[in-house]
Amino acid sequence: MSEQPAPAHNPWIDDETARFLRLRMKTFWNMDYFQRVILPLLDFPPNGHILDVGCGNGGLSLLLAELRPDLHITGVDFEADPVADATAFAARHELAQLHFEQGDAHQLRFAEGAFDGAVCQTVLTHVRAAPTVVGEMARVLKPGGVFFAAEYTESGAITSYDTIHEDKRDEAWHREHYRISQLNRKGKLALGRGDDTVGVRVPLLATQSGLDVYDVRLNDRAMHVFPPYRHEKQQNYLELSKLYHAPAADDRWFNLTLEIILAGGGTEADARWYYAATDSADILQAIEAGAFTATGAFALYLTFARKP
Repeated sequence: MSEQPAPAHNPWIDDETARFLRLRMKTFWNMDYFQRVILPLLDFPPNGHILDVGCGNGGLSLLLAELRPDLHITGVDFEADPVADATAFAARHELAQLHFEQGDAHQLRFAEGAFDGAVCQTVLTHVRAAPTVVGEMARVLKPGGVFFAAEYTESGAITSYDTIHEDKRDEAWHREHYRISQLNRKGKLALGRGDDTVGVRVPLLATQSGLDVYDVRLNDRAMHVFPPYRHEKQQNYLELSKLYHAPAADDRWFNLTLEIILAGGGTEADARWYYAATDSADILQAIEAGAFTATGAFALYLTFARKP
């Protein structure tokens, strides 16, 4: 799910992160919503050829393959390791209709009109030029082909709740978090690593690329964990939280935060504050004690469009 330029050491491509992303596949969508609402809106033809842009470890491709085994799906990602991981996963599960390859979403190698559908999931927030990527997706669609993008808009304001942070975050804390989050956003833009607010603009980008936008929705998924964690979905969210908050083996995540915030005009002190803003140690302790409660969601915009 990453596009160039990447940091000198990309932290998104190791085995630990692959495990995290595999689990996130199980928690990204509410399956009843995807099957009953999203899949009919996609309206892919029988035996259609679908391109998954920025496929990463194959999350959206694998989901579509499970629900529509007739589809022929090609996944493309800039990073070689996630492509290899997705390829191996598809081979283990004998998903012959899936093919994954390395490529740049800004300059797809495919001919104009090659696909019945072009999809992406949490990709446009990571690319250096989202309009270019949307334009490429539109280019490779056949007339009548469907474009689909599931993309976040993250404003920097905290919209989640958990029992660890509720009493620690006063008005001053929220002001500081918002200030530094904007430095983080500016730094990503300066480094060519995407725009966290692009999701809400995807319908405009699709229209500017000559597509007819026929629906825009919000994903209905909301993370929730609360004792005694009886249901499978809560258990999956809890496991995802444990992986997310696990202690880092090295400084790679802080170094990435520092690089971005410095590029946005901030200081090392800003980066250290932002990196420590989530009390991961107390969250892990509460999970171990069976006392962690959390709910939250980002605004994930779903854009559906068709090529005239």
